[in-house]
Amino acid sequence: MTRVNNPRPDNLMPALLEVCDSGRCGTLEFSCVVDTLKTMSHEEVAAWLESHEASYDEIVKKEFSGWLKEHSPYEEESIAQDAAAATGLGMPEDSFS
Repeated sequence: MTRVNNPRPDNLMPALLEVCDSGRCGTLEFSCVVDTLKTMSHEEVAAWLESHEASYDEIVKKEFSGWLKEHSPYEEESIAQDAAAATGLGMPEDSFS
């Protein structure tokens, strides 16, 4: 696969958050994320992700979760809650009680 050198869209992380918040799919579902971005009028982000699919896991697992921490208006969460938020998976509030 040839890597395309085009700049990362400025709205990549907010667009991924929008996908998560939509409830349509979790961020680990690459094809669903790309399709959802297209239906949400984020064609540029979807196209960029398609051309950078090889680095998608790292973007989601490391960068997106870090971005969420920096941009969250809420108090710091546990590692499990961070992972659930970054992947779009639900986690019961009392799962560790």
